[in-house]
Amino acid sequence: MSVPGEGGVTEYVSQRAAYAALPESMQATIDPLRVLHDYVFSRSQVAPVDPNHAASLPPIEHRLVRTNPKNGSKNYYVGSHARSIVDFSGIDGRKLIDELVERATAPEQIYAHQWQVGDTVIWDNRCVLHRGLGYDADRWRRLMRQTRVSGGGPTLTE
Repeated sequence: MSVPGEGGVTEYVSQRAAYAALPESMQATIDPLRVLHDYVFSRSQVAPVDPNHAASLPPIEHRLVRTNPKNGSKNYYVGSHARSIVDFSGIDGRKLIDELVERATAPEQIYAHQWQVGDTVIWDNRCVLHRGLGYDADRWRRLMRQTRVSGGGPTLTE
């Protein structure tokens, strides 16, 4: 593992805490909704996506609100891949997604991890958003390892 001497922070936010902080009326509004997650929508905003790669990754429909089967805790499930809300107009769906992301990523909700060699961070991608911040790649090397656990796939049957 190698980490930059400056920059390269990873930020995390809990969509479980964000859901819990919503007014009950908004929870009731979003609980039954479904959202299309689209890798190509997300990545094409930062770099071109090879058409062959894009064809292998069609949008996937998920429940907007997920429930942890072990403890019953709810979280909403949006982020950069959330393209649209099923049965909403494009503008209305985008506004709702953007509002939910904004609520979750308010500065006071962010945990920023400054990496050190030997660090291990574990998070649940189903309810935690994360993003890496920039660093000077000409000056510093960043090499990390990750392990992923396969899940059940689309959440419509939850």
